[in-house]
Amino acid sequence: MSNPQVEAIGFSPYAIFFVGAVLSWKFNRSREFYILLILAICIASMSYLPEISGTALRSSDIYSVICLVIPLNIALFSFFKERGIISLWGSLRMALILGQCLFLFWQVKSGEREWLHLLNKEVVPVDLHAITPIPQLSVIAFVITFAILIVRATVYRSSSQEISFISVLLAIFYVLHQNNNPLLYSIIFAASGIVFIVSIIQDSYSMAFSDELTGLPSRRALKQDMMKLGFNYAIAMLDIDFFKKFNDTYGHDTGDEVLRLVASNIKEVTGGGRAFRYGGEEFTILFPGKNINDVLPHLEELREKISKQAFTIRAKGKSKNKSSKRSSSARTTKQIYITVSIGVSQKNEKYKTTETVMKSADTALYRAKKKGRNCVSK
Repeated sequence: MSNPQVEAIGFSPYAIFFVGAVLSWKFNRSREFYILLILAICIASMSYLPEISGTALRSSDIYSVICLVIPLNIALFSFFKERGIISLWGSLRMALILGQCLFLFWQVKSGEREWLHLLNKEVVPVDLHAITPIPQLSVIAFVITFAILIVRATVYRSSSQEISFISVLLAIFYVLHQNNNPLLYSIIFAASGIVFIVSIIQDSYSMAFSDELTGLPSRRALKQDMMKLGFNYAIAMLDIDFFKKFNDTYGHDTGDEVLRLVASNIKEVTGGGRAFRYGGEEFTILFPGKNINDVLPHLEELREKISKQAFTIRAKGKSKNKSSKRSSSARTTKQIYITVSIGVSQKNEKYKTTETVMKSADTALYRAKKKGRNCVSK
């Protein structure tokens, strides 16, 4: 490989980190921003610190420090909430990184090497030198961080952040384990930056095109999918009956639970339909390649399924009679049933565009409401 190519690869992590930092800044992803900053400092330290005259650090010393610094910081920053970059919290986190750099600089200038010996000290009676050059303490830090990220990825299923953190952690462990090819360092660190960039774009796309409350595709996604419909399709509009009264009676938190319950059923609609949250308590279902007669049985099945599913409301108050747990439980819970009204229309000679078909379905929904609700109208 020619020198210009090697130089380009060596510079690539910094260019990718810069792009990732800009995207992190733009989309308020401070965790990725600070980890990218740490990775940039680490690879720069490995590349340039040994060449600076007067430094007391050897390449092996820098390697030992980085082996511990990276997993500890990934674990630490994975717990931080998104508080912004240009903010008090952002300043504190920047100060945390700066503090680590100043501490290492002070230790280098002092000439003390006891702290470096601590980094390579064996804390458990297991010899890992034959397996990996990574110090034992750092291996433990990598394992603990990996376990933390796995737990967080299990809890926060909707976000790809923890998945990207796990990927970067494993990639960094691999390159530190190899520790014999400067070019490989540049490639792996650059790849880590790309992982973060993909994660930021993926989550930003999800936020833009998915409804956070119900998990269904949002109105923006609906508009895009409507443009893809062909010459034959049906559109259904669905509305939760008496939802405003329900919200006023039981509160918005319980109303949100009802929306999630209904959305989970609509998501499983049969007949090739795809559900969207249109707004408020309204939902839209697209049936590409179908007509009204095709989709009516599936909409009736969906309406009946929702109407038969009990929803349990737990009262805020507690019974004063503590001696009878059974009577207390009976007084603090209540089961209700949710119903929906559905209007459906299809493309035909009268309704030739998606907008007119949807408006016709909305008119049919209004007729279903006038008929007494809990029914399907066309």
